Amino acid sequence: MNRRDQLIREHLNCVHRVIHSSIHVNPNVCGLEYDDLYQEGCIALWRAAETFDERQGVQFHSYAFPVIRNHLLDYCRKIQSQTAPVVSLEAWDVEMARRGETDWDGENSLFVEQVLEYGKRTYSGVARLGVEALELKIAGYSGTDIAKLYGVQPNHVGAWISRAAQKLKKDVYLVENGGTNP
Repeated sequence: MNRRDQLIREHLNCVHRVIHSSIHVNPNVCGLEYDDLYQEGCIALWRAAETFDERQGVQFHSYAFPVIRNHLLDYCRKIQSQTAPVVSLEAWDVEMARRGETDWDGENSLFVEQVLEYGKRTYSGVARLGVEALELKIAGYSGTDIAKLYGVQPNHVGAWISRAAQKLKKDVYLVENGGTNP
């Protein structure tokens, strides 16, 4: 048995731990059932074993855990993008969007993806960073994970998201009300 196969066999429990600590299993969504997530996690574990370099001085499980988690988060994001959630802009809430809860009142509902795409095209600076962070937050990344990606403190990410949400609410309100301010 080669070293890669040995690492995989010894660390299959990492896949289970990542799923239970970082991923929301949803048996009602095709692709987000435990077995599907476990299979994807095993693929990520194999990739981690392939790219692991013992000379870096890191234990394999410390290396594999974020590789598996990030792969599963990306996989979940892909599955979620195939069924776009709908969120009322009057109740713009990251947690609600992440859970896929919707407000089906028709006229006041928009696809989250369309709103975020508008923000990315229109905004710059902190508001644009907030839109990007909001996308990642809805996809399941924590504020700490996003902060690490951008190399900033987690409280900056919260401020960015707040600023973007304010602008998006205002802009969508103007669109829905023919350009008149509240």
